[in-house]
Amino acid sequence: MVDRCVTLDSIAQLLAANAGVVWRRLPDYPGFSKGRWRDLARCIVSRAAPNASIVEGRGQWDGTLGDDLVCGLSSADALQLADGWRSSSAILR
Repeated sequence: MVDRCVTLDSIAQLLAANAGVVWRRLPDYPGFSKGRWRDLARCIVSRAAPNASIVEGRGQWDGTLGDDLVCGLSSADALQLADGWRSSSAILR
């Protein structure tokens, strides 16, 4: 099952990259910009991969939250989702 688990951020990064947005340049705080991409990733996963489940990150010792995990989705599946979203969003424009 470990090979079928990716972070939500990795999917969000793929979506941002497909839109021409550099993830590293988005501000960490307040995190609104990255949060929008994470919300889009959640939406796409829930629609396109209903068997996948999103596990919320746990609180860390320093007060931050750990990464959210998407279980039941491999890296190749995540890449396919991001590419599929890019082609479908181009049609909607």
